[in-house]
Amino acid sequence: METTGFNWHELMSRDPDKSEQFYRAVTGVDIQAIDDPDRDYRLLIVDRRPVAGITGPAPGRADWPSGGPEGHWVCYFQSDDVDRAAAQTKEHGGEVLVPPLDIPGTGRAAVLRDPDGATFGVFASAT
Repeated sequence: METTGFNWHELMSRDPDKSEQFYRAVTGVDIQAIDDPDRDYRLLIVDRRPVAGITGPAPGRADWPSGGPEGHWVCYFQSDDVDRAAAQTKEHGGEVLVPPLDIPGTGRAAVLRDPDGATFGVFASAT
């Protein structure tokens, strides 16, 4: 299995509007909403390139599988095999928080927790 470093970061925010205002003011990033009626997702843009996302809890939830009700960042490693990374996580004492899933037009991802309790993600690009 090959990993080439971090390739995505995602802010799990209790208030995406407030987070958008904060990160625009503090970092100067551009932020663009994704046109999806089923979820509130925003891209943080640097040099015309998406580098991270902001999302709120899933409808009907007050928390995230990646870490309770407080806002937090999740870093994603680039992986050539998300399913294998999830299986290896279990074999090595970690936990699969969000099983491998396809993100249409984007790739495949999973959210995992290491044996020490740290949350991270793995992501395989569709291209």
